[in-house]
Amino acid sequence: MQKKIAFLNTAHLPLDDRVYYHQAKCLSNAGVDVQIISTKTDKNTRTKNITINAFNDKNLSLKSTSSKIIKILKEFSPDTIICDTPLAVFASLRYKKTKKVRIIYDVTEWYPAKKNLSKKHGIKKLYKFLILSSLNFVAGLKSDSYIFGEYYKSLPFRILFFWKSFIFTPYYPNINYIQNYPFEKICNEVNLLYSGIVNSDKGIDSVVKATNQAAIQCPNILFNLQIIGSFPSDKDKIYFENISAQMCRNVHLNIKANLDFTDFCSEIGRAHIFFDLRKKDLENNLCLPIKLFYYLACGRPVIYSNLHSIRKEIEEFNFGLLVDPNDAKSIANYIEKCISNPEFYEHVCMNAYEISRNKYNWDNIKNEFKSFIYL
Repeated sequence: MQKKIAFLNTAHLPLDDRVYYHQAKCLSNAGVDVQIISTKTDKNTRTKNITINAFNDKNLSLKSTSSKIIKILKEFSPDTIICDTPLAVFASLRYKKTKKVRIIYDVTEWYPAKKNLSKKHGIKKLYKFLILSSLNFVAGLKSDSYIFGEYYKSLPFRILFFWKSFIFTPYYPNINYIQNYPFEKICNEVNLLYSGIVNSDKGIDSVVKATNQAAIQCPNILFNLQIIGSFPSDKDKIYFENISAQMCRNVHLNIKANLDFTDFCSEIGRAHIFFDLRKKDLENNLCLPIKLFYYLACGRPVIYSNLHSIRKEIEEFNFGLLVDPNDAKSIANYIEKCISNPEFYEHVCMNAYEISRNKYNWDNIKNEFKSFIYL
């Protein structure tokens, strides 16, 4: 009998790169009947052995959302449900009363995260933190197994529920999605790229300052700063317009809205150097940036904030720079070295390319993932 597996996403879109393009396709290619249930869109599609069954829960109560999920689960009748949030786990537990099913909690986010508490202050913020933490504890307790994307987010579950089975499935990309561009030394123009949320928390001010400093140090080079992402609010957009208004004449700024996964993988390889200079607060410091591994697959240097999460995952960082995000001078010096020293730049590019092919790619972990799901 064909195995049936449901991905239940109450926080992610159905075409999420980790879920759809890696986990679901991996299982589908192995002959599994896969359904992705998402509560974040109304778009439903069907591909080879992957059904997307989605609805938008924006105007629904938690009870109504849970009831719709259970109805879909009953129609599909999965053997295993992979959940992305406590809400997904609780809905699966209600379904489990009607059929024996394995519930796997795929822990990819802090819960509660900063965004869950941003609108609360004082005692109300503490109260919400305790409530959401309790829900996450119960979800962990009631789940049968775990998938962890990174080390620090696994710790509470591995300590509290040490007897439960788990697997580490980091955010490594399938490098077949990444379009490769031939290596070329930097001559008259340098293409810098930042992608993600465009606000101060994610370090867009540091990106702008470092680019401007590099442009001052290299006045004969044209700096093309490509930003792919979205502004969380009008306030963030105004903030960005203000900090970017005084950029040097030899900086050309280009902003694109978020791209879908395949377009993103085709586009990013045009960059010479990648940026991510998020602030080093507690949450950012312990969150492993997903796109780091996509940048490595392009075979180009990366400049990242010196985060504990990166140091934990990668022992030898010889394909870029880990730095204080506020140290614009050091970042600019590194960019200048990549421009003025073609041998150094090529060496760093080769390091990134080789470590991506040898270690940080989906092919190296997909069989272990399949075996764990088949337990």
